[in-house]
Amino acid sequence: MIEHVVVVGDLLRPQGDGRPGGVDRPTLWLCNALKHSIHLASGLRTRALTTSDDPAVENWIRSRRSPADADADWAASYEGPGPAVLEQLIMARLRRCFCIGYEMPPWLRRLLSEHQIPFVDLRLGPVRFMDDLLFAARGSTLEMQAALLSMAMQESEVRATAGLREAMCRLISEAAIPDNTLLVAGQRRFDSSQIVDRTFFDAFPRAAEIHRICAGYSAVVLKPHPLDRSHSLLEVVAGAPANVIGVIDDNAYRMMALPQISAVLTVNSGLAVEAGYFGKRVHTLASLPISLAWRGETPDPERHVSLNDVVLTPDFWRMILAPYVPVSAADGMRLPPKPNRLRIALDSFWNYQQIDTDRIPRPDNALASAM
Repeated sequence: MIEHVVVVGDLLRPQGDGRPGGVDRPTLWLCNALKHSIHLASGLRTRALTTSDDPAVENWIRSRRSPADADADWAASYEGPGPAVLEQLIMARLRRCFCIGYEMPPWLRRLLSEHQIPFVDLRLGPVRFMDDLLFAARGSTLEMQAALLSMAMQESEVRATAGLREAMCRLISEAAIPDNTLLVAGQRRFDSSQIVDRTFFDAFPRAAEIHRICAGYSAVVLKPHPLDRSHSLLEVVAGAPANVIGVIDDNAYRMMALPQISAVLTVNSGLAVEAGYFGKRVHTLASLPISLAWRGETPDPERHVSLNDVVLTPDFWRMILAPYVPVSAADGMRLPPKPNRLRIALDSFWNYQQIDTDRIPRPDNALASAM
């Protein structure tokens, strides 16, 4: 019997200074964003499980590792199996619950499945040039995945929006780069997407392969991640025997709208997903963190379904929770259309605000740092 809902994230992910709680704030954000609709749908109480609100979990993590070793420990534990003590602590808090995950690590998904705890894993989707951010959701059963797909976005809406973004960006942009240029996109070094074989991705052992990719283009430009300007991929490319123009800080979507940009090279950034909608060739060096599913596709528990702010409505949770608890009658309520609702709620506008709100950069600033 389901008695409550718990929102939980990747508890082992550290903060930037190595302390526990790297996803505590977004986990609490997600809990607060959903709890009222979940209660309207089912009467269930929703709470967050975070290290900052659970001293036993936080103290165990602190005793396990020093701040200096926190990132390495997280990477080594990410795929699992999960630490036995932590699993015991978690299970004591998740019995008789429905679980909502924020970027659940693989070991936690397996633990919930082993104990037959139903869950839906939510995260922000990699396609971020729409009128608002999208959720990516994966259910714990095929039936739940089918329910998610019935509420999913249509990929044709993404393609149409990409055309509008390209039209606008081409209108306000002037190229200062050669034809057949490769855009190399950096990422945050200590991110779950960069965990490969229990450690963080290092581009230096693959320098020869990376230099061969660069050699296939007339020019190369480097775009650091706005939250972490240093990445081994950028360092390796900077040393390539190719026409490396330099570092750019221009808007990513204006760059991808330019016909002079032929391709994107990245480890596995969400930009690799977005670039395809702008007609660019994509080179990746590791598997993409998630595979997207759209309305009309066959349910697959291994893929994340693309959803808009329907996730915030009681009807969404009525459909997801109905197999597990009694739910109230559907009322068809949808939030009034409002561009950037989730961007505003998350204060997350980077790489977007310049192209579609009140901040339009002048064309003569385009690619200035690459000239």
